[in-house]
Amino acid sequence: MGLHVLGVNASARTDGFTAELLDEVLEAARRKGATTERLDLVRHPFPLCAGNYSVDPASCGPETCVQGPWDGFGKVAERILSADAVVFATPVYWFSVSSRMKALLERMTSMENQGLLNLGKPMALLAVAEEEGASQALAQMLLPLSYMGFVLAPLGLVYAHHRGVGRLRENPELLEDARIAGENLVLMAERLRGSSFQEPLPSHLYRAPASRAAGD
Repeated sequence: MGLHVLGVNASARTDGFTAELLDEVLEAARRKGATTERLDLVRHPFPLCAGNYSVDPASCGPETCVQGPWDGFGKVAERILSADAVVFATPVYWFSVSSRMKALLERMTSMENQGLLNLGKPMALLAVAEEEGASQALAQMLLPLSYMGFVLAPLGLVYAHHRGVGRLRENPELLEDARIAGENLVLMAERLRGSSFQEPLPSHLYRAPASRAAGD
């Protein structure tokens, strides 16, 4: 069975520069033999994280979220969990990831709090800026996703500044970066598939009252 690569577009636009860059990475993955899928967050709206983890950490999980979890986030979570590798792509708004990407990362707490459900899953990260802030946006995705168990593919960080550039194909260096990221993502997924990794106890257990922990 072949590998499946999911691309998550956190732009408000489905035909913008971020989507175009994401499509190039996915096309490179297809040429390496993977099947691909692009998921536009704008088509799957979901409410912001309600912070249930802070109230009752044990009830923050994929099946116990107070918001469903199968609201609009459910489709997104289902596709991320079933993918062999994921490409996360965001535009840069005021030196940061988009609000949709930030909301996704917060809701993904339910996918790591009771066990790292994406442990060892390869990822690539894309950021598109008008001017500055691409490196900040990449870091804002890299740190939480790494703590969730995702593994960055070699040269899997791709950023673009598109001021003065009409279309992606006007920048051959960026096209090459996208190709390498997509191919390396598939190569890493092939090598890590079926591997087992160590993980800590679910974080909510460390916060459980002593009486509850003693009774488990």
